[in-house]
Amino acid sequence: MTGSMTTAVRFGLLSLLLISGCVTDSSTYTKEVNKADVVRAQYELGATYLGRGSYRRAKDYLSKVLELDPKFALAHVAFGLIFEHEEEYVLANEHFQKAIKFDPALTEARVAYAGFLDAQGRYPEAIDQLLVAADNRFYQSRPTVYENLGRSYLRIDDVNNAIAAFERAIALNNNQPRALLELAELKLGQQGYVEAFALYRRHIGVSDQSARSLWLCIQLAERFSNPDEKASCALTLKNIFPRPRNIVSMRKGSVNE
Repeated sequence: MTGSMTTAVRFGLLSLLLISGCVTDSSTYTKEVNKADVVRAQYELGATYLGRGSYRRAKDYLSKVLELDPKFALAHVAFGLIFEHEEEYVLANEHFQKAIKFDPALTEARVAYAGFLDAQGRYPEAIDQLLVAADNRFYQSRPTVYENLGRSYLRIDDVNNAIAAFERAIALNNNQPRALLELAELKLGQQGYVEAFALYRRHIGVSDQSARSLWLCIQLAERFSNPDEKASCALTLKNIFPRPRNIVSMRKGSVNE
């Protein structure tokens, strides 16, 4: 999964939750609406500063949100991301859990928590959160949830479930680049060369070449006896990894995209 700061930028644009509740008279209604407006405004400012990487200022505004509404789940998500960045992992975990406790249906909270859990090496827990998130059929980034789910399954060597997750990501979005690349590599490993080649072609049609995709290109070109393409990809890869030890490292599968 991507690091927490990529997640932070994404969550800086979250839609806001409004305070809800039954009201019985106009004065109470007005107070609740005003309170909701203040909470929303403070959260917007905090999320904006979080997206810019201004964590101190984000904390100031988000703290005001929780003073007004301690159960405002999105603020807890934001604090979780901030404390993760600051390597305050206990506090980050607490805030992610509070976000889910106060709003179990908030898919963004589960996705953010899954990213944290994955980074902490708590892969089965990350998978549990992603499975719940993937169940939300109206979540706009559902293909990416399945993509991340597939990668988490790979971390525990569950290839079959990883393949199923990547296939689901692609079914939801034909142009899901990381899922296409991951699935192509898995199919190559299973000697499904034709399918791997098709997936690779689809990947480079929607994404720039990377070290991983170039190495995949070389392997497929060897399999299909295409020396020109092999030479082209090898030359490009050499420019990315000019030192021999890096090529060796790549062949051992340790090079990330």
